[in-house]
Amino acid sequence: MTIFILIVYFAIMIGIGIIAGRRVKNSEGFYLGGKSFGPWFTAFKFAATLESGTKLVGTPGMAYGIGYAAFLQGMFTPFAYFLSFRVFGQRMKTACEHYNVITVPQLLEKRYNTKLIRSLAAIAILVGLGGSLVAQFKATGEIFSGLLGTSYITSLFIGVLIVGIYSTVGGYLATVWTDLVQGIIMVFGVIVLLIGTIRATFGTVSIGFLSDMNAKLAEIAPTMLEIDGGGKMPVNMIVVMCIIGIIVGVAQPQQAVALFSMKDAKVAKSAMIIATVFSSILIWCLIPSAMMGRIILEPGAVTNPDALMPVLTQRVLGPALSGIFMAAILSAIMSTVSGLIVVAASAVSQDIMKIAMPERYEKNQVMWDRLAAGSIVAICLIMAIKPPAIIFWIVVFAFGFTVFTFIMPILGTVLWKRATGKAAVVQMIATMVVIPLWGIIGPGIAPKIPSLMVGMIVAPVVFIVVTLMTKNDHTDELDSLWDAYHAIDSKVDFNKANNK
Repeated sequence: MTIFILIVYFAIMIGIGIIAGRRVKNSEGFYLGGKSFGPWFTAFKFAATLESGTKLVGTPGMAYGIGYAAFLQGMFTPFAYFLSFRVFGQRMKTACEHYNVITVPQLLEKRYNTKLIRSLAAIAILVGLGGSLVAQFKATGEIFSGLLGTSYITSLFIGVLIVGIYSTVGGYLATVWTDLVQGIIMVFGVIVLLIGTIRATFGTVSIGFLSDMNAKLAEIAPTMLEIDGGGKMPVNMIVVMCIIGIIVGVAQPQQAVALFSMKDAKVAKSAMIIATVFSSILIWCLIPSAMMGRIILEPGAVTNPDALMPVLTQRVLGPALSGIFMAAILSAIMSTVSGLIVVAASAVSQDIMKIAMPERYEKNQVMWDRLAAGSIVAICLIMAIKPPAIIFWIVVFAFGFTVFTFIMPILGTVLWKRATGKAAVVQMIATMVVIPLWGIIGPGIAPKIPSLMVGMIVAPVVFIVVTLMTKNDHTDELDSLWDAYHAIDSKVDFNKANNK
């Protein structure tokens, strides 16, 4: 039954990709789907991409190991949605239309009036999103391996082939359609898992299951009830994760494209509400389920934290429901993977190939776009064969690298008119060098200071200092952009007054 459900699910995803591919006529269609999406499609695209395989695989694995500390990864997500949609989203959409761009590197080039930042942004996307893709591919292999009983390598190739087909063929349009379907499956799947786990743990479903769970864990694993997991989660890492959790939706290029693709800025308000509800359901179902796994699973049943969910679902759910939840996990992974593939491909085709060979690219845009997507899939697949660490920490580093590289230039785009191109360039170079370098030399100098914390400090300091030391040379263009911002802000305020 489980295999049948998954086969049907995969057939639907590939079918959507083929249908969407027929509608793609140019690069804007491949990367933004025509900029025509309303609140539901926007919300599920934004949230399903952000609520990745990490949320359904890595975070539960972490919760199973150290308990409530796992909430740190998702408890601030609603703030991220608020900042992304209500504080920055409308201005990001306005800037996209003002400059007529389709990628974040193009937007930064226009805003800061320098071609160098476009190349730097493309490199940062390939490094950061490439790391995230490796983590998601690893999650795919782990899930398929536990589900099908096949080797990790075989499972990896099966999962990557499926998502690679519909992402490469259908582009952004396919990822939006599939994300809506996948998001609905994710919500249904996690609710079913929570109900099944409560019943397996306590014999019946009760609203007060959390207090019962806490009492049981206090007996067998009391450190799981502590916010730092009994010292397993360092305080400095808690601080970094909280900050990343708040700003991740603003500074991730794959999230920005969801804002670019809205049909208008008004979509942001409704999308924020939908995305927040979606996120809350996921985290409050997944983490308690994983923590209850410590009560009902035998010691040694989970040898790898990333393999918890297949073990738990087979223990608490029947074959049909287990298949649905496995589809939910794969939905989470694939929604993120598809978004990462498309954005990483845009960095290759739009921000490298289009500059290096413009005439050849313009003759057959979609072909080169699909070739770029296929190349990204192949390279990250090879890297995922022997990934360097468990999913959770791969994603934390990759997300942190991308977030701290892009956060200040993006804030300068939507909030700080005074910010200069020199500041953006210097800060991006500094962050891209310091974060991996500190990861190598930092443990020998200050082992308690993680590289992401260094990046978190370096990015704003460098950006602000260099901005105050330099000036913009395109003030007229910036005046025009800020006039567009004020126009949309005034329109929003006018609509609020009318609604009252």
